[in-house]
Amino acid sequence: MRTVNTQGGAMFDTGRKPQWLGAAALLAAMPVMAETPEEFELAGRITGLLAGEEREWHILRQGTDSHATFTDQGEHYTIDLTGFVEPDRIEHLDSLSLSITLVDGEVTALDVLHPIGTSPMPPVFTSDGGDVRLELKAFSVEGTVARVAGRLEGSLALQKSLEDAPTLDEGIDISVAFDAEASRIEY
Repeated sequence: MRTVNTQGGAMFDTGRKPQWLGAAALLAAMPVMAETPEEFELAGRITGLLAGEEREWHILRQGTDSHATFTDQGEHYTIDLTGFVEPDRIEHLDSLSLSITLVDGEVTALDVLHPIGTSPMPPVFTSDGGDVRLELKAFSVEGTVARVAGRLEGSLALQKSLEDAPTLDEGIDISVAFDAEASRIEY
């Protein structure tokens, strides 16, 4: 079991643009998948409470395109999971994205993004400036598939625009569990 805390956003602060922008770019650049319900497969789920409401997000894949992916550079892994409200449609509005970096088995970075508009750009709720704890319960790689499971708890900060810093004053609480099979991305 591995735990990381993003309290105050200072743990991974590099003085650059908000870290979730990388996750937003990945979310926006994900392959466009056909919207035929029978073609989607479930790669995993994210379930729990967001702002006090019970929620569920479906992590989808279609053929070789997946919204649960990982890269492997030796003992450096980056896992990206994006869950959608509908089990048969990919829509950024109300999605939930997690990006987890592991180095030598330890969690070294965590980004959480919850767009509240129709794109992955602000306004968003983000772990940058928030206070989110990750408990990684499982991570194992077998061939081109990684199983990842864990739990997130804490508060996400609201970022209203790219010019504004995220703030917890209008943040929301999050308490979710996730379990997914991620596909390896080869470069």
